[in-house]
Amino acid sequence: MQTAIIMHKRDLRIALFGPVLHIFTTVSILVGIVIIRNYLSYIESNGLYPMPDLFSFPFRWVIIVTGVYIAFSAVVAIARERESGAMELLFYGPVDNVSYVIGKYSAQFTLYCLLIVLYLICFLILSNITGVQIPASFFMMMLLSVFTGAYLISVGVFVSMVSTSVRSATLVFLALIASTLLIQGSQAWLSNIAPVSDYYNPVLLLQQLLGWVQIGLSWLSPFSYLNYGVDEMLRGNMNAFLRVIGLSIVFCLVFIVSSVIGLKFRGVRQ
Repeated sequence: MQTAIIMHKRDLRIALFGPVLHIFTTVSILVGIVIIRNYLSYIESNGLYPMPDLFSFPFRWVIIVTGVYIAFSAVVAIARERESGAMELLFYGPVDNVSYVIGKYSAQFTLYCLLIVLYLICFLILSNITGVQIPASFFMMMLLSVFTGAYLISVGVFVSMVSTSVRSATLVFLALIASTLLIQGSQAWLSNIAPVSDYYNPVLLLQQLLGWVQIGLSWLSPFSYLNYGVDEMLRGNMNAFLRVIGLSIVFCLVFIVSSVIGLKFRGVRQ
């Protein structure tokens, strides 16, 4: 544990004092501000309130973008240490598979939690500027994002532990993220297409295939967990909300343990 704590502090310090994190955090906040500004412009021009929670959807996108970045940075950092030989050098000291995985994972998760607190402060300021009160559901969504983000980061750590190089780790992780988001977006887009014929509908097969894949993703994707948990929470279904949190914790632990096992079999050398 002492070794894991030392690695945790080292990685956290490197991330906090690097320029990339601050640039990416600023971009994430700007994404949320743009979405909120569009909602306010719509309200001003139409006199309508477009959704029950003005800040729910923008915050959801900010969290998704941030979670992907934190997980991707973990993928690159771990794979780069193996490729450069730094991982092998660490294992000549008091570092083993468990302490290395825990140290790397806890540093990224702590950074993620710090960013959530920062985003909360920013959204409270935006709430004061716009004069729109933040409801209790927003804080429940923020709580859920902690667990779904932890799950996403564990996936990134696992990918980096079993990959052979920085390039392969990057490609595998980005392919997983892109395919997950693309399938979810395509399924929603195809569901809005009306049948072109009563006898033959070429879109129907794609709708069915993507629907089956979507069912599988609903049990595996942290993005699906976030969206499903928020939707059920807004409907008042707290049992489903708590179930999503529980499943996120279980899958997070599964991927952390799998990372330890994967590092043991993969080894520390390039």
